[in-house]
Formats: sequence, structure tokens, C-alpha cells
Amino acid sequence: MRLLLAAWMFTTLPAMACAADDPGAKLFKGHCAACHALADDGRQRQGPLLLGLFMRRSGTQPAYTKYSKGLRKAAWQWTPEQLDLWLTDPKALVPDTTMSVYKQKDPEKRRLIIEYIKANGGT
Repeated sequence: MRLLLAAWMFTTLPAMACAADDPGAKLFKGHCAACHALADDGRQRQGPLLLGLFMRRSGTQPAYTKYSKGLRKAAWQWTPEQLDLWLTDPKALVPDTTMSVYKQKDPEKRRLIIEYIKANGGT
């Protein structure tokens, strides 16, 4: 039992500490996670699942049905560059979007969020 506990602590605690120290994780948790998830846990959130976001066409996440008409018609492919534009001011790109509460003017914070999404399921 002690050996199992030691093995768990050796493998799990460092990963937890890294996530806690990751500024991208903190930004995602503080600004994105209330509405979006990076893993399919079966819960429907206010916004679409971001798992496999990159290279997906806008407005096409299969399990999400609340896209605005404008986002469904936008027909762009999600890339890190497109997400950067989106996070800067979603309403400027798609005026009828329901994602209107979040704007990130700081390019470094946007970069950290995008890198975190890429590394954690955005692909």
C-alpha cells in the first residue's frame, strides 16, 4: 500500500503542480472554462466543446446546437491565428455571436490561452 501511495505521489503530484503553475491553464480556467471544456465529460455547457477545435469549420461542433446564424455562416476554419482574432473581439468578427462577454486585448494572454488549448485537446 505504501508503495502504491509513493508511486501515485511521484507521478501525480508533479503533474498537478505543473498545471497549477501553467499561466495558460490559469487563464483558461478563469476566462474560458465556465462555458467551454477541452474534454468530453458528457455535460452540456454554455459554449461548444473545444476538443478537436483546430481545423474544424466554424459553427460545426456536432454536439453543440446554440451557434448563432452568423457563426454557422462564417465558414472559416479554426486555426490558432483565427482563434487569436476571435479572442480579441468576437463581436467584431460575428456581430450576432452569443460569445459577447469575453474580449482579450492582451496578445500574450491570448497566446497562452491558445497554446493551452492546443496542448490539451484542441489539437
